Amino acid sequence: MRQLAIGLDIGTTAVRMLQLSGTDRDLRVVDAGRFVVPQEVKGDAARCREFVIEGVRRLVKERRFRGREVVMALAPGEMAVRNIRMPKMPDAELVTAVNWEAQNKFPFDTASAVIQFLKAGEVRQADQVLDEVIVFAAPRLEVDAKIQLACEAGLNLVSLDAEPCTVFRGFKRFLHRRDDEAVVSVLADIGAQTMVVISRGRDVVFVKAIPIGGAVFNRAVAECLELVPTEAEALRRRIGRRQAQGNTDEVDHAGRAVADAIRPHLEDLADEIGLCLRYYSVTFRGPRPESIIFTGGEAHDPIMPAALAERLGLGLEIGDPFRGVRTDHLGPILDRRDVRAEWTTAFGLGLKGFHLAAQFTAGYAA
Repeated sequence: MRQLAIGLDIGTTAVRMLQLSGTDRDLRVVDAGRFVVPQEVKGDAARCREFVIEGVRRLVKERRFRGREVVMALAPGEMAVRNIRMPKMPDAELVTAVNWEAQNKFPFDTASAVIQFLKAGEVRQADQVLDEVIVFAAPRLEVDAKIQLACEAGLNLVSLDAEPCTVFRGFKRFLHRRDDEAVVSVLADIGAQTMVVISRGRDVVFVKAIPIGGAVFNRAVAECLELVPTEAEALRRRIGRRQAQGNTDEVDHAGRAVADAIRPHLEDLADEIGLCLRYYSVTFRGPRPESIIFTGGEAHDPIMPAALAERLGLGLEIGDPFRGVRTDHLGPILDRRDVRAEWTTAFGLGLKGFHLAAQFTAGYAA
């Protein structure tokens, strides 16, 4: 049987690898590993790349992953997303039409770019019924760079995903009932920046990258308290852990200073997410969602998601991609509930690896 591809998530602050096995109803984690990217190498692209490659090689050697096939994702900074509207047409014709329509809509030459798209749904424009299409485009150089990085790490890249689709995939598996077809879900994946994904049933209908996230929050805290960004990030995490544990010894003074520093940016982020929700409701005339799911490395903060949800007037949920998945055999890597949300992208990539293996098996059996 073909080995399952490993999900490899190369984030701004950490790199995560995860591999799944089992069945749709009994998913299990084969293994998982993680390492942090130090602040001192982030500013040097070549040095950071080499650090990541060596770290991935080490994880492959030390952990119990099966095989060397991987699935990776293109992050918001490595691709562009545009919404276009197309006349109704057969899917076979839509591929050519979307590629033609994408010309001159991206800040790079689309002739050599890799272009994929999703049909978001029908929209009314004047007296016409059109298809809203979400187009993902990446310069060929970005795609080639991923292939080369995997190769230098001793891995074989078998699929390259768009990060918004990856983020949603881990939660899509819970939407199987007929009643779920009309459910509107909102995911806010907050890492160095924020990715908003709105879905209706099992279909993604809206995607938006917002350049506000951990990088902005850390800079704001660093400037306010005269710290370097690494110290600001460590302080925010320490305060978050103590707040989650109910320990307020350090929270009173430092916590107020941190909250004051990031408050304007939180308000801006909430307003941007609010605009996303408005676009959805006006475009698709669908019901307003009742809650918002937060994922990503910044979801660990017990105050920030609550403040955003309150400003948006929505219920709050911290995403757990491992819900219903056995992870106890991995010890502390995935045991802490406060860090599971940051594995959302890695889990979605691992799930795609799982599906690729299932498709291969089905095709072979046929």
